[in-house]
Formats: sequence, structure tokens, C-alpha cells
Amino acid sequence: NFFSRRLPAVLMGATVVMVQPQLAVALSPIQISDIAKEFTVLITGEGIGSGVIFERKGDTYFVITNQHVVANDGRYEIQTADGSRYPVYRSQELPGLDIAILQFTSKKNYRLANLGNSDQVKLGMTVYVVGWTDSVLGTTKEPSYYITPPGIITSLIKNPEQGYGLVYSNEAIPGMSGGPVLDENGRVVGINSAADSKVSKQGTLLSVVRLGIPINMFLAARNRPAGSPSTAQQPNARPSVATTGQTNIRKTFARLKRAEVFISSGGAKAKRKDYQGAIADYNQALLINANNPDAYFRRSIAYYDLKKYQVALEDLNKVVQLSPKNAKAYNNRGVIRSDLGDKQAALSDINQAIQLDPKLAIAYYNRGNLRDDLGDKKAALADYNQAIQLDPKYASAYNNRGKIRSELGDKQAALADYNQAIQLDPKYADAYNKRGVIRAQSGDKQAALTDFNQIIQLNPKNATAYYNRGILRSELGDKQAALSDYNQAIQLDPKYASAYNNRGNIRYELGDKQAAIADYNQALRLAPNNAPGYFQKGIVYHFQGDYQRATAAYEKAIALDAKFIAAVNNIGLIKYEQGDIKGAIRQFQASIAIDKQSAEPQLALAVALYIKGEREKGLTMAQAALRSDSQFADVAFLKKNFWGDKLIADAKKLLENPKIREITSRPSRRQ
Repeated sequence: NFFSRRLPAVLMGATVVMVQPQLAVALSPIQISDIAKEFTVLITGEGIGSGVIFERKGDTYFVITNQHVVANDGRYEIQTADGSRYPVYRSQELPGLDIAILQFTSKKNYRLANLGNSDQVKLGMTVYVVGWTDSVLGTTKEPSYYITPPGIITSLIKNPEQGYGLVYSNEAIPGMSGGPVLDENGRVVGINSAADSKVSKQGTLLSVVRLGIPINMFLAARNRPAGSPSTAQQPNARPSVATTGQTNIRKTFARLKRAEVFISSGGAKAKRKDYQGAIADYNQALLINANNPDAYFRRSIAYYDLKKYQVALEDLNKVVQLSPKNAKAYNNRGVIRSDLGDKQAALSDINQAIQLDPKLAIAYYNRGNLRDDLGDKKAALADYNQAIQLDPKYASAYNNRGKIRSELGDKQAALADYNQAIQLDPKYADAYNKRGVIRAQSGDKQAALTDFNQIIQLNPKNATAYYNRGILRSELGDKQAALSDYNQAIQLDPKYASAYNNRGNIRYELGDKQAAIADYNQALRLAPNNAPGYFQKGIVYHFQGDYQRATAAYEKAIALDAKFIAAVNNIGLIKYEQGDIKGAIRQFQASIAIDKQSAEPQLALAVALYIKGEREKGLTMAQAALRSDSQFADVAFLKKNFWGDKLIADAKKLLENPKIREITSRPSRRQ
């Protein structure tokens, strides 16, 4: 499957007979897309583009594409709509045209394109362009099948060099070179090939146009006897343009083709993650044609992958300037603006993408992500629903819809979405993670453990999976295994603050208090605004009897989260031990103000009031607290919750009251 451009071009002798025109009813864009997807292929290797299956002989299929897609020596591969991949074992060029014919073998039955009659193409006629586009920001790195919104034929060039005779308004995307230009009946009337600038006499950029090769030029060249000159090679041939009052488009077709070769080559390098090499190729393309939107588009993605978001944004600004109807460019710019923190500008861009192409599923998906970030869960849910309706195989949309449904309280629907995402993509780590969390929350801990194990099997470097498995193992009572998982999470991600915090909890439970403190300190260095981190640190000091440091840590937690009831309550426990009963009462009252249903501060306040002499008030409050949770009648449980000796001694006096004993002797109402 290796072929060289240095091999002589070979014309194939078989004749393709063009179907005669017949009356047909115009198809919908969806129908055209469905038909074209069956014969439109993705070409990868030393270049990236699309192609059209147009002929079969036995097990050999023949594919039309642009010569510039396969211009570089090397191995190439064809991917069909069903995901099958086949090596290209032969390539032929047609002299004078930016056309190559590729061959692959398969015993499967693939649809052949219906070739139309490009001589019947007229100015103003509606056309569609189809192909496999570059990955779009906000989803996977894989190319995706795409049909442009309808465009029109704006110019017809007679006897053009390289065959670029069709000019149309469709906003094709990089990766679609070599794909079909289709009429409203789904017939191939041309091969999408290049981009060029329309410039005024004064040199001002007027617009960017798309160029394609009429299918009849391909047919005529393919059926021409070997050695005959092409139209472009004949000495008397002169390009002439038929327009509707527009300024004539002056072209240097060899220059355009050279630029397209660099763009295709750069795409191949980017696919191999050689982003710097890709950028170098795109730069070369822009030196040849400074107004080529495809070079800017692909370069922006390469910069994005290098995390150079501002430079990527500048490139997309240029794409939008050159191609103001390019929906995917607005989509990508929206993603980058979101990453840079400008959510409202991002939302504006995504809205524009949807307005330009209402069937662009990824735009709804990205808008759903934005709306989720902005707190509008229901609007986000509507966007994910729309993305799934447009693309029922959109695994990421199911995954994110599951997240929203979970947050809205519909756990079963969320679980169904995660199941569907995993069915569509069995290697979808984030879906396993989210499903594992749902299963753990629902009490199905073994199934959750299976999900986290699966993530680690798919990617042993996934720190989040080890972290979540650590939580689960801790809940299942296997503290040493949990500690091992947190160690691994931290090794993979030394800045994982939550992992340090949870490892601190495990070390505390295992009796290594100093190591626990060290972990809490590290967690707080990494995430200084983490209220639970300060609380956990306070717990250790509290246990050690270091009330001053414990109080300081609790106060830090409260400063970050004024409703952190456990921290507020624990300061009250400390004040009581220090003899500051009034201060303790204030803390317990503040805790109750945060949560009137919380049993612990109610009972603590009841004890303080009872000992202070307000016995009836204390008894009434204690009765309510213990009816809510009778565990607090157990002295061992009180000690576990850091009640000190003084408070426990006073609590015993209250608990011995007959009215209280009557309650504590009954079965607990606590669920």
C-alpha cells in the first residue's frame, strides 16, 4: 500500500458511461446526505481528504479524489462509511487535472456514486458539498462526515487549468477536498477541490470562493486515449469566465494546487500529533495564498492542540473574516473563547454557528456545555436533546445529558444515558466514571467498582479513576487498598488536591496523624480556597487536643463557607471544653440557624441550657433532637463526634432524666 508520485501517470482504459439526464424530484438535504455518505470516503496517510467511490470491478473499487490529497509519497488508507479501513494499493493521475484515481479491494458491497451531467450545471443552481471534515473543537479528534448547507453556483470557468471550472458559495471545511459536489438530486456534478480569493481591481479582498472540477472533465479525461493532450494542454485553449456581472476571477491554478498540497500534508502531520510540522506546512500554504481560509482553520486547530489559545483565536478571526458563513469556524471560536473564560462571547459564536447551520449537532452540544457552565441546566438539557436528535450516535451528547439529568435528580435517566454512551463507545472512560459514581450513590458499590476498574484497564494513567476507586474502597472498608489508590492518583497527578485531602483522611483513620496533617497542608497549598480541607485539618488538631490550631482551621473553613455547619458546631464543642459556655451556646445557635433539622447542635445546646438551669427548655430541645437521631444518646457516639469530657459529663446528666430515657428506650426513627 505504498505508492510514489514519481511513478508515471497511468490512464485507465475502462469507459464510464454517463447516465443520461432524466426528470427527478429534488431531494431534501437529509436525503442527499444519507445517499452521499454511502459513497464518500475518508483518505488518510501523508495527506488527508475525501473521495468518491464511482466504480467497481470484481472486488476492486475505484475512488476519485484530488491529486493534491495524495501528492506526497507514502502510504494511504481509505475509510468507508461503515468504519472499515483499506490500504490504497494503486493511484493514477489524470494529466492536466487535480484528480487522482485510487483503488482498494473489498468483498463488501459499497454504493457507487451516481455521476450527473456537469454540462447542465447553471449559474444560481443549488449544490451541496460533502466530505469528511477535520475534527471540530469540543468533541473527539476523529474526522466527521459533513454536508454543507446549500450553496449556489456563482461562476463557470471554461477550459480551466487543473480543471477548476466550478465556482460555488458553499462553505466547505478542510478535509473535504476530493469530496463530491452534488446537485439537488444527489448526483455528483463535481469534485470539491480548492479555495481562492476574489479580489477587486484595486487589490481589495472581496470574498473567498470554493472551486470544484466538473465531473464531465474527469469523464472526458479518463476516456481520452493515452497520450492525447488535455484541454488545458492544448495551445489554443484560453480560460474564459461566465459570470453574472461579477468581477472576473483571475487565478493562478498551479499556485492554488501547491497551497492545497501543503494544507493536506499539514493535516496528515497534525493527525500524527506533529503539530509544529503541521503549522510549518500551513505557513507555507499561506505564503502561497495568504487568503486561504482552510490553512488558517487547520492552523488554529494545531495551535489549540498546543494550548496556544490566543493565537488559535486570531487564526479563527481570520477564517470568519474570509468565510463569514463558515458555521464550524464560529463553533471552534466559541469553544476557544469559552476556554479563555469569555462565556458570553462564546455563546454568541455558537448561536451564530447554529443560525448558519441548524443541523450542526456539535454546535448544540457545545452550547449545552456553555449553558451548563452558566448554570442554565434545563437549557443545556434541551441542547443535548437536539444534538442527539440530529445525531443519535453522539456518545458525548449522551454522556453530558446524563450529567445534567443526574444533577436535576433523575438518576435512572442519567444511568440510561451513560449506558448508551458506553454502548456507542466502549472505550469512553468519562462515561464509565460517571456511571460508576451513579452506581456508588445508588448503593451498587460492586458495579461501581467494576466501572472504575474498567477505566483503569482502558487507561492506567487516569488519576480520577484511582481517586474514585479509593473513595469506594474506603467505603467498603479496605483502607489499605484505598490508600494505595490515592498514592497512585497523586503519583499520576502531583497537583491533585482532593487526592491529598482524601489520603489525609485515610491516614488519620489508620492512626498516622502527622502524615494526615502533611496531606491536608499540601491539599490546601494546591487549593487554598478549599473549606473542607481546612475542616479536615481542624479535625486532626481537635483530636490531638490542640484547640487553638483546631479553632483557627475551623474559622478558615467558615471564612470560605459561612454555612459550613460542622465547623461552626465544632468550635462550639471546643469553647465548651474551655469553659466558655456562652460562646459555645452562640456557636450551637448559629449551627441550628444554618440547619434547623440537625440533631447534634440541638442536643449540644440542650445540654448547655439544661446545665445552665433552663431545664425545661433544655429537655424539650433534647427530646426533639433525639427523636430525630437517637444515636446521640450513645456516649461512645458522642466521643466519636469530638464531644469533650466536660460536655459528655453534662450530657449524661441530661440523658439520665426520665423524660429523655423514655425516648432513648424506643426504636430509633433515624433512617
